[in-house]
Amino acid sequence: MLKIILDTVKGALRRKGAENVFTAFDAAPVERKGNGFYTVIGTKAFETLSPIYSQYTIFMPYKASVEVSVTAPENLSFEKLYSYYDSFIEPALFSIHSLTCSLSELKLKHDTNINRLVLTAVISVSGIHKISREEQ
Repeated sequence: MLKIILDTVKGALRRKGAENVFTAFDAAPVERKGNGFYTVIGTKAFETLSPIYSQYTIFMPYKASVEVSVTAPENLSFEKLYSYYDSFIEPALFSIHSLTCSLSELKLKHDTNINRLVLTAVISVSGIHKISREEQ
């Protein structure tokens, strides 16, 4: 289910025009992620709730915290980084129809290792995964 959540968020970001979107499981070095903005999606927490059974389907409710980190190009101002987030990232996150999303945290830091600003949004998501039951 984690892969489904990350792929759903990644697809939504790309459809809204975000460039260079990667999951946290992507091991590509920073140099290959592009000179412009790049976004990394990962999970902080994941929890499944009690399944609900019907005759032909099992419904698995879940909730997760998804971390979306947007890294700016070198020497870019916070205003331009936030403008990019506001134009591409936030609208994409709240346009995902298969997930219920809410912003739970927004933080900014300067990553001294790569000399870039990083804006991280933590999104609380919830949804229901459907699994077909085999007829017995």
